[in-house]
Order: sequence, then structure tokens, then C-alpha cells
Amino acid sequence: MRESKMYRQTTSSVPAMLKRYLLTALGVLAIVVLCNIQAGAQIEEHEAKAAFVMKLVNFVEWPAASGSGQLIIGTIGADETSEALQKLAAGKTVNGKQLVIRRLPADGDFTGCQVLYIGSSQGKNLASLLDKTRNASVLTVGEADGFDQRGGIVNLLIADGRIRFEVNPHAAERAHLQISSRLLSLATIVNGG
Repeated sequence: MRESKMYRQTTSSVPAMLKRYLLTALGVLAIVVLCNIQAGAQIEEHEAKAAFVMKLVNFVEWPAASGSGQLIIGTIGADETSEALQKLAAGKTVNGKQLVIRRLPADGDFTGCQVLYIGSSQGKNLASLLDKTRNASVLTVGEADGFDQRGGIVNLLIADGRIRFEVNPHAAERAHLQISSRLLSLATIVNGG
């Protein structure tokens, strides 16, 4: 009688113990999957922004004297987007100009760039960065709230899982840049800066 009672206790505790291990394993697996999904979403966002910038340059005209045989896209504070741009730009040209991506320090000279991509981490430096480009033919592209209202030209926003963009035509005009009316018809127009 004792043996059958012990046997029943042991067999009934095995499923309970197994159930606990399974629940713990499933919990760990769910956390791993969740982390991977979030990381994947961030990578996709940076790749989408880089792809947008690559398309954007096709809808902008710079003054004839601007640049050499290269179209230089400088990036500040946007490392992941910069890496995505590097991959997309490799061996590509736009209007006969070779695409070159350069990571720049916030205190650098940006007048050699045709495009300056300013990451959201540069919010504190935004006013001084935009001041440095004010009299140059540089297309400024940002990803911070109010970027274009402070004098930036194109602001990228994520809404409903898609990239939306705003354009400040007055800032583009000050930079002597012509933005295609096709692009402007798809943008939210913002004034300021």
C-alpha cells in the first residue's frame, strides 16, 4: 500500500514539474521572439529611411555649380541609417553622379555635401547644424519633430507604420534647390524657419 501511494505521488508530481519547466521555457522563448521583432522593426525603419533618401535625390535639382562628379550625402547622428545608405549607395549613380555617403561630426563643415541627413539624436544641436547650412545648397533631411519648422527642408516621420514626409519649400528656395512638383504633391507642406 505504501509503495502504490508513493508511486502515485511521484507520478503526479512529474507532470506538475514538467508543466512548470514548459511554462518557463515558453516564457523565455516569448521574450526572445519579442526582442527580435522589436530589433527587426528598428532595422526596417532605418532601411526605409535610407531608401527614401535614395529616391528623394532624384526629385531635387541643385545649382549647376554645386558639387563635382559626386553626390555626397553626409550623415550626423544617424549611424544605422548611415549604414543602410552605405549599402544602398554602393556603386550607384544619380544623374551621372556617383553617390558617396559620409559620416560627419556635428562640428564639421557640411558645405561639401549636397544632402545632410540629421538624426533625431541631434535635437540639441539642430539650430547650429541648420545655421551652418543656411547659405549653402544643401538639402537638409531630418527625423525630429519640428525639424522643417526650424529651417530644415525635408522631415521624415513614421505614422501608421509608414514613412510620411514634410517639406519646407521656403527653406529649399533659400538653399537654391528646386524640388519636383511631383514630390511636393505627395508631401505635407510646412512653412517656418
